[in-house]
Amino acid sequence: MNKKIFLKACRVALIPILLAGCATPPPPAPNSAASKLVFLSDLSDIAQGQLRAVNVNDFLTVEAEFVNTSGSFTSLQYRFQWLDKSGMEAGIEESWKVLNFSPTQAQRIKAIATSKKATDFRIELKENN
Repeated sequence: MNKKIFLKACRVALIPILLAGCATPPPPAPNSAASKLVFLSDLSDIAQGQLRAVNVNDFLTVEAEFVNTSGSFTSLQYRFQWLDKSGMEAGIEESWKVLNFSPTQAQRIKAIATSKKATDFRIELKENN
């Protein structure tokens, strides 16, 4: 076999292997709890608990639990983003709310969609500065 052809074949074969190390992890599965949370900053001391969504009187209602896994007081800010069936924003944009935690405390938040068109949601979370 020609040396140039062999080296070219080796380079071509190595490209996918080298790129695999640079690849980003796959996105969360659709409709999984992980796909509903958007972390805008590092909240490594906050763990996700149960997440429920139901329709009540044609309005999407969501209840989510978060747990402070650290031994110290902490707080975060959150807001719900309501989406229609095509993934576009539905209803009024919500303001940021603060959630304070004692050490190892679990907290639940609950929200009702601002529009009957909302069929999906995201919860945006960030550090409370």
